[in-house]
Amino acid sequence: MITVFKSHQALDYIKPHLSSSPIIIEAGAFDGRDTQKLAATWPQGIIHAFEPVPELFALLQKNTAHLPNVHCYQLALSDKTGSATFYVSEKIKKQGMPTQAGSLHKPKERLLWSPIIFPHTIMVPTITLDAWADRYHIDSVDFLWLDMQGHELNVLQAAPLVLPMVSVIYTEVGFIEAYERQQPYEVVKEWLESNHFTEVGRNFENQQQWFFGNMLLVRNT
Repeated sequence: MITVFKSHQALDYIKPHLSSSPIIIEAGAFDGRDTQKLAATWPQGIIHAFEPVPELFALLQKNTAHLPNVHCYQLALSDKTGSATFYVSEKIKKQGMPTQAGSLHKPKERLLWSPIIFPHTIMVPTITLDAWADRYHIDSVDFLWLDMQGHELNVLQAAPLVLPMVSVIYTEVGFIEAYERQQPYEVVKEWLESNHFTEVGRNFENQQQWFFGNMLLVRNT
C-alpha cells in the first residue's frame, strides 16, 4: 500500500525505516534548509550534502556550520566524474541570486509551469556516487535524498557499488519532460523496482496536480 503525505510530513514517514544513526546522502542541498531538518531528525547520523552552485554552496556551508554531523561538498553528483554544464536558475523577482531549480539538464517544459528563468550556465565539477565513496573512503550509505531536477535516475544508474548499500530513497520525480532527457516517474519507478526497491509513499495524489512530486522507496526485505 502506498501512503500519500504532505511534503512537510516526509521525514515523519521516512524515519521509521532507518536506524537512529544513518549515513545520508543529500543531492541538491540548495541553501541547507532540508539539510538542517535531516540533521535535526537524525542527530546521531551523518549527512553528506552536495551543492555545486558556488553561491548556494556558500549558503549551505554558512547555514550548517553549527552542525558537526553535516559534511558539505561543492560537487554535482552525476553519471560521470569530471565537469559539466549546469543551467543556473533564478526567480524573476530575485534576479542575480540562484535558486533551487538549476540542473545539469537544459530546461524544457518546466519553463511553462513556473516563473523561473535560466539566464546563464556555469561549469561545475561532477562525480559519481561510486567515485565519491571511493575518494572519501565511505563504506556505508543508508539513505538517499535526491532533489536534482531531472538527473536523479542518471545518478542512480551510475552507482552499482553504492546502491546495494542503500535501504531508503526519497527522490523527486517528474510527470513531464521539465528538463531535456529527464526520465518520467514511471521509468524511474520501474528501474528502482527492478533493483529491489518498493514505493511505499509519495507526496502527490495524482500526476495532474503539478509537474513533479517526490516518492519514498524502501529496499525489499
